[in-house]
Amino acid sequence: MSASVSRGRPQASTREVLAEAACELFLERGYDNTSVTDLAKRVGVSRSSFFNYFSGKDEILWFALDERITHLRDSLALDDRSVADSLMAFAHGTAPESLLVAIVNAEAMGVQHELAQGRAVRQMRIAEALGSKLERLGTERRKAEIVGAGIAGALLAAVWAWASGGSALRSLDDVLAESFTVVREVFADAL
Repeated sequence: MSASVSRGRPQASTREVLAEAACELFLERGYDNTSVTDLAKRVGVSRSSFFNYFSGKDEILWFALDERITHLRDSLALDDRSVADSLMAFAHGTAPESLLVAIVNAEAMGVQHELAQGRAVRQMRIAEALGSKLERLGTERRKAEIVGAGIAGALLAAVWAWASGGSALRSLDDVLAESFTVVREVFADAL
């Protein structure tokens, strides 16, 4: 009888612990001066174990938001889900706490470039998924791309507004829901 026994921390817990340690180290030393080895040592895992949780230190800032984006893209790929329903699903998930800390402390952490680059990449991923969905629904390609880019920009603007505007006062889900109201008004005919 061979049962598989899982040892150590659950993966989600370790990811959160690594993200918290990374934010501390980025504040202490700066993003560029913090290595994966430093992060692993801080948490008490090996460097190779770190890569079981993250592909690199940049992923630490983005993993929770990336999970929401993956869920959104998967939802948009379904023929039976509307764009509006998919967007509402994006409004629910794990709050991107490490991204929040990075946005609020960008200069002290030295992550301004990483945030700008990462935001652009994620905005493009969302825009492409939205544009594809709108095209499948019959929207002309250029209009689908424009609307997709506009909505993607609104989603990321909501994340930045949440982080910059006192996240303790309001949940990201609430800020995103309010942003969807604006999206619906501006892009009503496309949704």
